[in-house]
Amino acid sequence: MTWSKRLFTVSALAAILLAPGAAVAQESFTLPSLLAYAARHNPALRMTQRNVEIEGEGIRAAQADRMPRIDLTGGYTRYRYPAPLTPIVITSLPMLASDLPDFEKNVYDGFATFSVPLFKGGRLMRGVTIAEIKRSMARDFHTRNLHELIYNVTAVYYKLAQLNELLRASEAQVKGLESHRRDVKLALKAGTAPKLDLLKADTELGAAIERRIQTRNAITNTRELLKTLIGMDDPGDPVILFDDSPTPGASVAKTDLEGALAARPDFKAAQSKVRMLEERVASAEGKRLPDIYGAGDYGGKAGDRMSFKENWSVGVRLFLPIFDFGRIGAEVDRERLELMKAKEERRALRLTITRELKEAETSIVDADERIAVSEKAVLSAREQVRIEDLRYRSGDNTSTDVINAEAALIRSRADLCQARFDRRVAVAALSKAMGTMDLPAGAQAEGRGPGITSAAPGRPMTEETK
Repeated sequence: MTWSKRLFTVSALAAILLAPGAAVAQESFTLPSLLAYAARHNPALRMTQRNVEIEGEGIRAAQADRMPRIDLTGGYTRYRYPAPLTPIVITSLPMLASDLPDFEKNVYDGFATFSVPLFKGGRLMRGVTIAEIKRSMARDFHTRNLHELIYNVTAVYYKLAQLNELLRASEAQVKGLESHRRDVKLALKAGTAPKLDLLKADTELGAAIERRIQTRNAITNTRELLKTLIGMDDPGDPVILFDDSPTPGASVAKTDLEGALAARPDFKAAQSKVRMLEERVASAEGKRLPDIYGAGDYGGKAGDRMSFKENWSVGVRLFLPIFDFGRIGAEVDRERLELMKAKEERRALRLTITRELKEAETSIVDADERIAVSEKAVLSAREQVRIEDLRYRSGDNTSTDVINAEAALIRSRADLCQARFDRRVAVAALSKAMGTMDLPAGAQAEGRGPGITSAAPGRPMTEETK
């Protein structure tokens, strides 16, 4: 071997060993770790968290409106005629020189102004209350988005588990049909089977392979959807661990409408919106009352010689609207209509929650019944496949009987996978409808890292699934 060949071999081995796909420490995710990752990286959830912080700054701004305000002002004014720098004050005999201020055409001034609101028709306190309600609504919307995220990630995770099970069923069907095709081919060579049986076997085998390809494509697309949901920017393909334990048949919590209304964050946000609009109606009506505030200033004026003459003032000002072409009344009516609309939205949401609770409860009962029926159907279909295969080898039936038995088996396995998926999603939907959906304890404990790097219980996806 020449030195060039040796160098090429060493380079090829190094490239294989250092390839990204050969990394040993590949991240693995279970459902709790997926939820923990999503809670930290989902863009929509992080945006709602920023909304909470924004509304918190709104509270600070509303509280600052109640506090005194100090400003500095200054300027230059050119007058046509000389103007006094200070007011004319006569304290003794008139026309004394000491009582006359300086007159200048060019006047420079600088003042520190002070103002503090004393009364604004209750709008000061209501402004703070409205800001606090807005922040409470932002928190409720953040919690609602968290519940939606947990539900969506859970549903996609179980959909991946379902597709993975369907892939294994498709693989088993392909292997069974391949074995049957070999039997038909041997029977054809022996002259005991017509060529039509081989054509039927090839047709069904091709259809089974096509279903396997479609399942793999569905798994790939679903994995990309899951990565989008959890906010994963890494172009790699993480390993998903699935729990092989059967679907629990234990009874779930009973639906409770009042409990759901008390716990649902979106309903609490709707109630907060009604309270906020009630405050806005009262605030708009308060504009008919007078505004009272204290004001004062301290500063001076100077001419071209820059000899400033100081002056100050302090007082109380009152502003009372008399006529505004119905502007205040229109604002009050608009806020009242918004309040009526918010009450109807709250009522519509209550009806939606009632429907969601009923649908989730019905879906769980329906899925339990389908699981019981499908499990029996799978057992019967497997036995039917075994019997039909033995009968065909002994010459007691036709190839069509074996193919129909294989089709019945894959159909019953698909029905069972779908029923188990529907039950798991229905349980998650019930939890979301009740407002009790939250990150599981495992997700909160695993929130320190993006995933599980050590061994974890569960079954990793097969190489074909990846």
